Amino acid sequence: MRWLILAFFTTAVALAGAQNVALPEGDGKAIVSGACTACHGLDLITAKKSTRAEWSQVVDRMKTYGTTLDATQTTTVIDYLAKSFGPAGAAAPAQAAPAPAAQGGGDADAAGKALVNGVCASCHGVDLITAKQASRNEWKDVVDRMKGYGATLDEKQNATLLDYLEKTQGPKQAATATTASADAGKAILEQSCANCHDLDLVSNRTGTQAEWQEVVDRMNGRGASVAEKDVPALVQYLTKTYPPKK
Repeated sequence: MRWLILAFFTTAVALAGAQNVALPEGDGKAIVSGACTACHGLDLITAKKSTRAEWSQVVDRMKTYGTTLDATQTTTVIDYLAKSFGPAGAAAPAQAAPAPAAQGGGDADAAGKALVNGVCASCHGVDLITAKQASRNEWKDVVDRMKGYGATLDEKQNATLLDYLEKTQGPKQAATATTASADAGKAILEQSCANCHDLDLVSNRTGTQAEWQEVVDRMNGRGASVAEKDVPALVQYLTKTYPPKK
């Protein structure tokens, strides 16, 4: 009985979400309203802007999850979605257009970013990419794995995406972030700690990350007033600069 109530509640929530979103008129509207809302609200559709090829990938993926559509219905739904929710500022193309060829640095970056926001974001959040720093070979392994999961990229798009990921999410960016963190930690040390004592009390000390964390917490308790958001950068700087003696 409990599972029946839960199923009813889940269905009601899904239908309520679907009813709050208005779909544009057109062939395919009824199919989308019926087939798609069996699993999720229409807001997941109306919030998305994609090419016909990208919508085709989404529909194919949903069919593997259990959505039942015959060949005619599939074509109708894809045509409807491409027409109603095509790329922002552009009419949906009749056929999928390839990614723009990389002519210059700006064009290449724009093409790579478009692939991330289109192909990659159709399955997961872009934050999974921006949070990662990797070499070109490591990104190639990731892209190949995603293609194995269904991401569709031709040879030119594959190269464009790898160029973009290597440039924007490569090891150099990781090194830059580390340097920025170290500079921030040093500045916090000089501004907060030197207010009460000479910095030789710091430079003459060594410790693990846990030990430096304890020191910073203790100094904060005595009035150092290092902001909570700055504590990790300070502890990281101290641990790296004054590590335990070997």
